[in-house]
Amino acid sequence: MIRIRASAIGTDCLALDNRKDPLELSGAKLSGQRALKQAGITIEDLDLFELHDAYTIITSLSLEAAGFAEKGRGVFYGQDGAIGRSGKLPISTMGGLKSRGHPVGATGVYQMVETYQQLTGTAGVNQVPNAGLAMVQNNGGTGATVVTHIMERMH
Repeated sequence: MIRIRASAIGTDCLALDNRKDPLELSGAKLSGQRALKQAGITIEDLDLFELHDAYTIITSLSLEAAGFAEKGRGVFYGQDGAIGRSGKLPISTMGGLKSRGHPVGATGVYQMVETYQQLTGTAGVNQVPNAGLAMVQNNGGTGATVVTHIMERMH
């Protein structure tokens, strides 16, 4: 059985030029922090992160906003295999939104289904070993509205 342990939202300005820092996803940071607090966990407890990777830069900025990488260092986080299926923080285990076609309105559903498959052990060749706790984060308006869920496999 899988449960949603936390659900939180964070927002920012829609127009990038109105944001305090156009290279920071403040809405993602706020949403992620709220969800982690609600779930009573830290990022170190997570087995995978289903992030919104419709644009290459969003992947890096999401890793930074969630606290996995320092500002300006998100692009380097996966260099040593950290984001692979058997890495420290698997992401985009079935190819991500860019390779799946990014169905816009259905993107969040796709992300939740992929995470459900990981947590139930039904992800086939893309399975993350022993996945039990996941963060799912969906962005709207290039980070203007961000919803984060923490999903957990129940024992």
